[in-house]
Amino acid sequence: MSTLDIPVGVGQTALFIAWQRHAESQRPDALFHDPFAAALIEHLAGTPTHDHVSEVARRANFPQYFVVRTRYFDDAILENLSRGIRQVVTLAAGVDGRVARLVCPFGTRWFELDLGDIIAFKHELMKQSGLPLQCDWQPLVADLTLDWTGPLRAAGFDPAQPTIWLIEGLLMYLRDADCDALIRQVAELSAPGSALLLEHLAQRMMGDEGKEARARVESQGARWLSSRDDVRDWLGRYGWTASVHASDDPSIAYGRSVARIPAGWFASSTRGAVPGRIES
Repeated sequence: MSTLDIPVGVGQTALFIAWQRHAESQRPDALFHDPFAAALIEHLAGTPTHDHVSEVARRANFPQYFVVRTRYFDDAILENLSRGIRQVVTLAAGVDGRVARLVCPFGTRWFELDLGDIIAFKHELMKQSGLPLQCDWQPLVADLTLDWTGPLRAAGFDPAQPTIWLIEGLLMYLRDADCDALIRQVAELSAPGSALLLEHLAQRMMGDEGKEARARVESQGARWLSSRDDVRDWLGRYGWTASVHASDDPSIAYGRSVARIPAGWFASSTRGAVPGRIES
């Protein structure tokens, strides 16, 4: 595979979400502007992949879901950077463009982990786009169901320093046991003051209400394997104090109409609570 071949499987869902971010960037009232998504869509222009992803995006059940999700985590990342954290880790980063668009304080190191084909594709496209990086970007090849902490440490990650962890668009593609193992490993690597930002799928999406959305996901070569509605309590068991919002919560919608139902949960958590204790 050459570095600019289009990744398959879950990588196709990443392309679909990038299409949504690019579309948002064209709006006069855009909640963000994503130049890396623009570079990606330009690269795809004229290919069958572009036509397929565009059609899936146009028929999406919740067209504003990913827009609001992006802005929610943008704001949470910037808030935590503003309180002095200078180490960020994105797990299963896909083709996210935050390292090229979020203005980071000097000295911020941003580690992005994903499978080899996706990392190679993104690294080459980032280079060809000529976009300036806003941080010290460290893209790493890692399989999150195997040993990923070793490569992260070897790349210079310091577990003694507070970290912003971002887990977006991942957990629903892992089995429950793998989700538990991942959150446990993140907790073990997190110094006091760390932040964990994540998304998970609402359980109702595994039933009839999510049937059409599941079909679209499967048309991209992926499959939902887990969901849960107890996100705050779940994170609390690993020492995180979490604020959790339904994806259709008007208080985080920035004036947008997100979805007919709460398809997922967005959580912003801090490290420092006693493991097992849940705080309101």
